[in-house]
Amino acid sequence: MKRLATPRRSLRLAIGLAIVGLATAAAVAVAGLQPADLTYTAKSEAQLPNVDVARAWAKNYYGAPTAVAGSGSTATWPTPLNLDSNYANEARSVAKEGDNWLSARSKVSNRAIVLDVDDTTLTTWNYELYSNWDFNPASNANFVGLTGTTFTGNMFPATPGMIDLVSHAKALGYAIFWITGRGDSQHAATIANLVNDTAAGLQPIDTVHYNDHDVPEVDAGYVLPTPIDTGHGGFADGLFTKPPVGQYPAYLDTPQFCGPYIHATPAASCPTIQYKSGTRAYIESKGYDIVADFGDQFSDLEGGYADKVFKMPNPNYYLP
Repeated sequence: MKRLATPRRSLRLAIGLAIVGLATAAAVAVAGLQPADLTYTAKSEAQLPNVDVARAWAKNYYGAPTAVAGSGSTATWPTPLNLDSNYANEARSVAKEGDNWLSARSKVSNRAIVLDVDDTTLTTWNYELYSNWDFNPASNANFVGLTGTTFTGNMFPATPGMIDLVSHAKALGYAIFWITGRGDSQHAATIANLVNDTAAGLQPIDTVHYNDHDVPEVDAGYVLPTPIDTGHGGFADGLFTKPPVGQYPAYLDTPQFCGPYIHATPAASCPTIQYKSGTRAYIESKGYDIVADFGDQFSDLEGGYADKVFKMPNPNYYLP
């Protein structure tokens, strides 16, 4: 289990809070899998990092110290992920730890692993740089590869170390499932990014032309997930995307998981912890033993229904 994560999407400019805990009471005790205290209030400037400094630290961590943020002509977001960076090395370290765990438990009956997508098996660093850590659903959809009903090609590379882990898990006889907070409308594009366009039933694309840049379209190269009926949307390919309010399956529409939120007035989307733990409970109800759960957010990992959890590094945003 690794590293502190940070305040999330509408607060993305607070990337500095990813690093603030180094010397203050706001620090997260990751060893105990404790999420950040978002009620923490600094008493002085000295207890907070300068946000511009924090951005610079993030660039250094991703091995891109001279990177130029934004979408202008001088922006460097199309530059490939630095596979020699501290980020890449840390991600590979978590993957190796997970692989050792899976190898040691390769005789477990009906064994399975569960994985998150962003930033667990796909890395969104290029979008963080493009957006200057300010999430926008429309521009993010372009990186996912979906604009309206048109598939335009994916731009997120595989997280270092994770393709080998998932491929080895498959060879060891593990069922492979993904659970993502991406919505059902991005289901096909997500499969296309993880596996390939053809497997997702989409027309293959070689290059994405975006903001005057030609970027190679990414098919990350993961093995196909294990088919399972997700219970909604007609999906049965082993990727669980998040259903819209009003279309939650029965296994999530319970008091223990999403029921109190989706039946509230006004109705709300199910929080991440309840959505993901409820989905893991459903997978286990189908006879699987989830030996490991991989995620970059604490909310990917909390709520039970996994023998062990592995926290991937992500200093860019925080999802409670």
